Amino acid sequence: KAMADYRTFSSAPQALRPMLPRKPIPALDMDPPQHREWRKIFNAAVTPETPAAVEPWLRADVRRHIDRIKSWGACDIMKELAEPVPAETVCHLVGVDEDRAPAIQHAAIAMFEAQGDPDLFAERQEAFARVTVTEVLERRQRPRDDFLSAIARMEVEGRLLDDNDFVVLMAAFLGAGHHSTTSAIGSLIREVFSRPDLVALLRREPDKIEIAIEEALRLRPPFLGFFRRTRRDVEVSGVPMQPGQDVYMGWAAANRDPEAFACPEAFRMDRESYRHFSFGFGIHICPGAPLARLELRVVLEELLATFPDLRVVGPVPDYKFGGGDYNCLPHLNVAYTPVA
Repeated sequence: KAMADYRTFSSAPQALRPMLPRKPIPALDMDPPQHREWRKIFNAAVTPETPAAVEPWLRADVRRHIDRIKSWGACDIMKELAEPVPAETVCHLVGVDEDRAPAIQHAAIAMFEAQGDPDLFAERQEAFARVTVTEVLERRQRPRDDFLSAIARMEVEGRLLDDNDFVVLMAAFLGAGHHSTTSAIGSLIREVFSRPDLVALLRREPDKIEIAIEEALRLRPPFLGFFRRTRRDVEVSGVPMQPGQDVYMGWAAANRDPEAFACPEAFRMDRESYRHFSFGFGIHICPGAPLARLELRVVLEELLATFPDLRVVGPVPDYKFGGGDYNCLPHLNVAYTPVA
């Protein structure tokens, strides 16, 4: 109810904590009517037709990374697959050249890792701006048939977008499309390939892959939740709140609500419902959710098809808190019989 009630629980000035020295992230940190105009940008980037159009080159990218590691016998799957694939997908989607994708990926990772430190964040945001704004400004001089060229000419709220707009727009694309999907891929691999019986089930019944994806998302949401700020007096479950208070929307807690899920801490393939809040809810639901689900499916399908015995090995590290309530496995070691 709270996430659907922006008049009481506002996303402005920022949905993340700590408060950072930056402009509002388009749509995410906004309420209607401002939210609607900025949300159109993301809706135009990821349409209902996008997953089908993206899948061929996404699958080719995943296979290229798997081909590179399949003879090794072991690797850190976060570094070799979970991190590069989402970054390349977003760069493909908006039109960044393949040779420039690594620089943008590294700058984005460094910026997001600094979300808990406002001073360091400001420094790394400037570095991120140097590599991303350059891309957009080049499109103003030499337009192409890509999304960067579209936003280079775009007007929002009656004005042409400026450099600061480009920085937060690209941060939004890479934060939602890269950072969070990296976390989700790592969690999915962890949950599936630490359970030999589940691996066997998914090989026998590949139609259950989508169930495994939703259960991994429920159990391990990349963002544990976002904040809202109250605009008026309200009471929730007997707790009074006054205007101007910060209120935490704990998606991870909702995803493990014992009133909604039996044995909520367990990974189960036989639930009556797999509804979860890992992509948010209401007007701020993640516009890239269909694309993220596609990436998760393709990665899992290709790993199952390539490695007969891939498994998680060694102690699984604790999730690393990245600020802004983002959490991700810092590494995940897997082993497998080398494939020629």
